[in-house]
Amino acid sequence: MLAGIAALALAGCRGSEGSYQGYADRTAAVGDSALATALSHLTLDATAPVRYSAETARELERLATQFGGIMRPDTVALLHRQMLEGLDSLVVAMRVLGEREANCTREQTIDCVDERDFPLILGSMRAGARTYLDARRRMRETLATLGTRFPDPPAVSTALLAPRSPSHPPS
Repeated sequence: MLAGIAALALAGCRGSEGSYQGYADRTAAVGDSALATALSHLTLDATAPVRYSAETARELERLATQFGGIMRPDTVALLHRQMLEGLDSLVVAMRVLGEREANCTREQTIDCVDERDFPLILGSMRAGARTYLDARRRMRETLATLGTRFPDPPAVSTALLAPRSPSHPPS
């Protein structure tokens, strides 16, 4: 009887390892889609106009929330949490951008986005993207040790993630 229980437990463990592939596929699809919604903001330099998009912000928040719901309570949970923190940084930066832009339209110009805000908002977005991609790389390595193939990461230029200096310093 004890041998039967041990065999059942071992089969359950193996079954859970096999389910990592579905987890890996869902995690990569949802997380990478969330990252992709914010990538257009990372291509801007410190002097370009940054525009808030309510549709982009809603999609980013929806995907980040969905991503958090995929988390497994096991070996990869810490890495998943780090990836989620990166996506959360993108969500917060998008919210700040939206608030600032809304204040401008309400003629509260003291809170408008201007060239002094670009390095902070874009820096937060770059930090979030870097956090996500770094944890994603470690997740890929960890899942490979469990026999699971984690899909290739999205192609993101390292130049997009590097802080940029403004071409025209603020006056």
